Amino acid sequence: MPDQHGRDSGDFPAAPWWAAAPLLDAAAHTRVGLNPTEQARAGGYLQGRPREDFTAGRILVRVLAAGLLNRALQRQGTVHASDLDIIQSCPTCASSAHGTPSLHLPHGLGSFALSYARTAGWLLLGLAPGTGLLGIDVAEPADAAFAPGDGDLLEDYAYAPEERELLAALDPERRRDTRARWWALKEAVAKAGGEGLTGGSGIPVVAGPQPHELLRAPGARVIELSPGALDGLGNPLPGHLRGAVLWVPGSAG
Repeated sequence: MPDQHGRDSGDFPAAPWWAAAPLLDAAAHTRVGLNPTEQARAGGYLQGRPREDFTAGRILVRVLAAGLLNRALQRQGTVHASDLDIIQSCPTCASSAHGTPSLHLPHGLGSFALSYARTAGWLLLGLAPGTGLLGIDVAEPADAAFAPGDGDLLEDYAYAPEERELLAALDPERRRDTRARWWALKEAVAKAGGEGLTGGSGIPVVAGPQPHELLRAPGARVIELSPGALDGLGNPLPGHLRGAVLWVPGSAG
């Protein structure tokens, strides 16, 4: 049985796999680059930190994915970060410049469901075999957006009435932490569904008696990433972050 960190009773966690790393780590991987579509997209970011963070994030997606795949496939050294390609496809307009990502491997090893998120100088990556639905996100409770207060626009906008009722029963510290955890899960659900938070279904409900349908789908698996949780490469999630992974195997959704 999986434990609270998503591990089974073996050397490697069951799918979905996840890994985390600071964006600064990308500087050590000078041989890993972006594909032409990503290079064009990077050019759309402001010079300096915004562009650097985007570029570092895409490099680390490949680096972390290669590390996870080499362990999961038991092919140490077979998968190289520089050989991996990230393909995006928008289900609405069929654009390859944005949309749901997938990871394509060389040597006939197939493709994998992929999701990633950046915040507070860190990148989180989620990876799973096949064509299921996958979403991952990360939040920082210290972000001012999660601080409760009177006339709270974020809570009124982003949390359903049943969620607000549950939040109101918590002390300020737990309320702030719970808001961040639920926000990460909302983002993960939105990514897995392919609509994003601005989709026609609205912001996903993740707590209470009627959570989003993906959370109730057959085989759905949610991994809550708390401080100290060990990723698939043996590295702990830092104390200032909270994360969530949603994996729905097969063709659900």
